[in-house]
Amino acid sequence: MRVFLDENMPRPLRHALAGHEVSYVEKEGWKGKENGELLALVEGRFDVILTSDGNIAYQQTLAGRALSMIVVPTNNLTHLRANGVAILQTLDEIAALDHRVIVTLDWRGRRSLRRLDATGATAVELGPVRPFRG
Repeated sequence: MRVFLDENMPRPLRHALAGHEVSYVEKEGWKGKENGELLALVEGRFDVILTSDGNIAYQQTLAGRALSMIVVPTNNLTHLRANGVAILQTLDEIAALDHRVIVTLDWRGRRSLRRLDATGATAVELGPVRPFRG
């Protein structure tokens, strides 16, 4: 999958996402773009955006976007590397879908998924992954 690291994500995380094409704002020349503009740039060029901005789903209109999103509970590189398996598993599950989603992971390893192609879609629980640990 083509994965884009949001500006709030540490760049070395790309090394923990083996098997995926990973890019980030500096590499694309998009540093400093606001969320709405950044999403428009990312959409169509990437399959998934990885972010720790838990508010993005409330600040931006995501319905109808041709982009999936994974929201993780931290942007701490040590925690993210230690939990790379959970992120990779989630990426693999998203790749198998025929629609766009937002998946939110929490510190306990719980994951919720909401479709972005259905107005008013409710979140469903995915199987848990190993809990995020520091």
